[in-house]
Amino acid sequence: MALIITPTTEKKIHVQGTQIELESVYNRLEIGCRPNGTTIEIAFYTYADHASFIAGNSVPTDLPTENLNGDIDPQTQSQGLTAAHELAKTWYESLGYNVTIDLV
Repeated sequence: MALIITPTTEKKIHVQGTQIELESVYNRLEIGCRPNGTTIEIAFYTYADHASFIAGNSVPTDLPTENLNGDIDPQTQSQGLTAAHELAKTWYESLGYNVTIDLV
């Protein structure tokens, strides 16, 4: 259950404060579903890869990681993991990154 975020020619991913470019990052989500039935708040945690996540070794990057608040369409979606990952994917793609959802 993560986003695999990769750079594009326009948007690179660097270890924060360095010129070290990363080929991809493994981004875990923490979600809060609001009682209104439509709003999801998402917090992001970034790791170099799945193994780093398992080891508990996060990596500071220059990716935006401020909490994201988004609304789902209750006619076609339900609050939850899938909707949160889709919202986060759309947001990162709007910033210029390539994103794959990994719900395994």
